[in-house]
Amino acid sequence: MEKLETRSKKMKDASGFDIKDKKFVLIEDFEDHAERHILEFRNDNSLTLIEVIDDKSTDKTYSNIFTGDYIRKKNAISVRADHLEGKKISIPITHNLYLMNANNIWYLKDINTNKRWIENSNLLKKKN
Repeated sequence: MEKLETRSKKMKDASGFDIKDKKFVLIEDFEDHAERHILEFRNDNSLTLIEVIDDKSTDKTYSNIFTGDYIRKKNAISVRADHLEGKKISIPITHNLYLMNANNIWYLKDINTNKRWIENSNLLKKKN
């Protein structure tokens, strides 16, 4: 993603790209575990954030399902997941994301961490 991003430095206005009913995926690999985060935007400005954690030492998989809402202004998207499996949590998970496109691949870039969430249909294209 970094190579694509530097090659196409022009920022596009993504107002025309509809994120509703779209899924974005972030995959992180650590020494002792791997994490997959799936962010799904709904039609009513609500969202689902699924966290899947694979423990490498025990080969067990754990998951958390968060729900919440989001606000979008052009390319900027603020995400707040304030419920864990239906129960309100005291400190919500928040992400400030920027919708970007490089080489016709849509992705979200976290403004604070620079992590990239790739749009799910792009992952499926790569596998085929």
